[in-house]
Amino acid sequence: MILDYGGVISQSPDPEAIAMMAGVFAIPEEQFRHLYSATRPAYDRSDLDALKYWSGIAQAAGVEVSASQIAQLRQTDVAMWSKLRPTMLRWVQELRSVGVKTALLSNMHHDMVEKLRNDGGWTENFDCLTLSSVIRMAKPDAQIFWHCLQCLGVEPQVALFVDDREPNVRAAKALGLRGIVANSPEVLRNQLAAIGFMPLPE
Repeated sequence: MILDYGGVISQSPDPEAIAMMAGVFAIPEEQFRHLYSATRPAYDRSDLDALKYWSGIAQAAGVEVSASQIAQLRQTDVAMWSKLRPTMLRWVQELRSVGVKTALLSNMHHDMVEKLRNDGGWTENFDCLTLSSVIRMAKPDAQIFWHCLQCLGVEPQVALFVDDREPNVRAAKALGLRGIVANSPEVLRNQLAAIGFMPLPE
């Protein structure tokens, strides 16, 4: 079982956090979401560091941001992705208890990786951690899926990948993995039940 982090293990982003970050750049939330996503793959691969990423958004928005504002943006960004779903953590423990290999496969920038290293004891329930900024690869590139499969020591046909973004699941399926798009435990439970998978998230 290969699970995404954001929107699967963690809750979806808090709208208040999005609004606060958009406010720093004095732009509408929709525009901020676009700029936030535009260079995110490069940030998640560590092709851009935090200063270049946030400064790039400021430049695109036509404003300047101070060092203290960038520090605030980084802190808010990490915090909004750090609210975990206990149901999913318990399910991963249950999967391990019945002999299912588990992996976390996430596009995750350096700040979030540091958060996991400092406050991520729950990651011990995964056999493999495949984090984009550590290995300099990011979804939906095929290489990151192969890296995860090699870490688990399994062939694509026996792996099931869960992500909240359809393009990532589509990329996994192209390599022979089974895939489910789910952005909540409820949606995931229904989709797993439909294919007869056990155990299900509670």
